[in-house]
Amino acid sequence: MPLEDPSSPALVGFDPPWIVAGLLLIPYLVWGVYLLRLRLAEHVEIKPTVEIATVVAVIAYLGFQYFLLKTWLAPTPWKLLLATTALAISGAALYGHVVISLGSLLLVEMVMPAEVSAPQQPRYGAAEACERGGDFEGAAREYVAILRMFPKDATSALRAGDNLMKLDRFEEAVQHFEQGLALLESEERSLPVTNRLVEIYIRNLEQPEEARRVLGSFLDRFPQSERAEAVRARLQRIEEAPES
Repeated sequence: MPLEDPSSPALVGFDPPWIVAGLLLIPYLVWGVYLLRLRLAEHVEIKPTVEIATVVAVIAYLGFQYFLLKTWLAPTPWKLLLATTALAISGAALYGHVVISLGSLLLVEMVMPAEVSAPQQPRYGAAEACERGGDFEGAAREYVAILRMFPKDATSALRAGDNLMKLDRFEEAVQHFEQGLALLESEERSLPVTNRLVEIYIRNLEQPEEARRVLGSFLDRFPQSERAEAVRARLQRIEEAPES
């Protein structure tokens, strides 16, 4: 049986640092994809504290990974260069938007402090001007921008959904209607939005199961509502309706 050459490099696959690096890769990828989805798909503004913590953690992770790569690949500089480049590209792809957002926020804070630049109440003027001019795309963008500044403002979420409906972008519209509905606290304001969501899910998206969920959620939130019986009756009609 041939003996192992003692001069050959040791395998790093079972080194504890290699195992730690592999385990850390999982949250690095998962958190990066999650933040991308929040910002690009759901249009949710990430809190500055979360962005700062993320940037610090990513810098620490990339530094740790570079140290390991340098230790393992020092004899082959071209491999070290390729691995470092790939690591930098992954960081930019997953977390570049966080760095840009945080940098922009810090720059604005330096030029114009928050107490001067940030309005205390949502301002709908630009969005309403777009609506009056028939620019529903622009109006939707304006309301989404307001929602990012005031994430608890139900009005901007509902108006964004309304303008997206005018553009026949039903799937995006229901996301904003759902968001606005979750922010409403009164039965009087929740019921019309609930009914509209039900109509969209049934007529435009052909998703009766989502319509049932919305009606059931209303009953869970307002079990003593004067319209509870009517809502239950509508829910029963949808449940009994034959699937198309």
